[in-house]
Amino acid sequence: MPVQQQMSSFASRMGGRVAAANAEHAAKPVDTGNRRLPPGLRNAIAKLSAMYTKQQTEDGKTPKGETFFRASAITLFPEQHNGQKVAGMVTQVMIPLCDLPAKGDSKAKSFSENWFEFQNLFKLLGIAPPTGPQYEMSNPPGSNPAKDMAAGQQIEAYYFAAMKTLTDPQRPPVFIEFSTRGWTPPPNARQPKPEEMIFETWHGLASPETIAKLNGQYNPAAGVKDNSAAPPAPTFNEFAPPPTATTPLTANTAPQQDPDDEVAALVETATRDPDGSTDDGVASHRRLEELAWAAGWTKDQTAGAADWAAVGDMVLNPPTAPTQATPPASEQTTQGSKQLAVGVGSKWKFAKRTKEGTKLKNNKGEEFPPNDVEIVTVDDAAKTCTLKMVKDGKDVIDIRSKKPVVVKWEWLE
Repeated sequence: MPVQQQMSSFASRMGGRVAAANAEHAAKPVDTGNRRLPPGLRNAIAKLSAMYTKQQTEDGKTPKGETFFRASAITLFPEQHNGQKVAGMVTQVMIPLCDLPAKGDSKAKSFSENWFEFQNLFKLLGIAPPTGPQYEMSNPPGSNPAKDMAAGQQIEAYYFAAMKTLTDPQRPPVFIEFSTRGWTPPPNARQPKPEEMIFETWHGLASPETIAKLNGQYNPAAGVKDNSAAPPAPTFNEFAPPPTATTPLTANTAPQQDPDDEVAALVETATRDPDGSTDDGVASHRRLEELAWAAGWTKDQTAGAADWAAVGDMVLNPPTAPTQATPPASEQTTQGSKQLAVGVGSKWKFAKRTKEGTKLKNNKGEEFPPNDVEIVTVDDAAKTCTLKMVKDGKDVIDIRSKKPVVVKWEWLE
């Protein structure tokens, strides 16, 4: 006879906390955990997506209350490694901007040592250190604290401007080359079965030759080009003059990758952390908003989006100005006339909606303007269809499934 199992009541011990916890977390998306990049990547290519500094709010490598710097990039190549998908994942560099005390097996590290790593990363990306009288400390050092503080603030402004420029969605993207390696620490009493650690190393800007070789399209003449056609060097704000910078790769030298992949990866990360409680969540939120703004949506419109998937939809489906060239189908006299008009190749207007059919609105309660669309497929029995954008010919897709959105005929305008 099998052993009879009886559920032990935790509700009787926790009381009202069960109902409170259930209400707090019921609507949150499923947490599928953070995937790690696999070890052994060589000559991997990623597109720089975010750079920022932030104060540490919890215990970690950077002590609580201190500032750290983070740079992240979306992996483009290789597609996979040892059977594990790599494209669309995030590689990152985090550098504490403070003194680090000794902790566990880690030795103490001074702010100056950490600053070397910070400054060196920008050198790898073609950004020279700031030079000039406004960046110099007093002589002898420390003799004029006010001058030293002002120089530090100018240096900070210089690197903040560099971060903004390198990740500006209006400029050609910056592609980096990186590698990963795995290391498993020896077991000890505290960790008898230690897990493998993955170390990510950024090696600087990826060269056009490297990208061409990785794509199997190497051309000995690829490096010969007209410099007059190159994009201008980064321009910085009034607090810092333009540094000597290596021109980032232009978009047409990048690996051929569907931009939807980056958006899908960002939406996945943002949906797992909708409130931005992690560094990855904050970076994905910021990048999605920047891409949506670059596509033509306003800050009010992104702020009023239903969720981060809706912001991803904005990135992939730029807004179009409302026109009256074609009378809205809603003004037609009968539903039957719409049925006769719906057909493959016919053009309509369509505004993004929820699954229930409610139009998405911004935070002012205004409906997003409809886009010009063309019907791709029609299901007469279900009275539904799929669409593509007239502007660029791309399918109107669901950002999560990446499948065409099924649209009811009555939603067409």
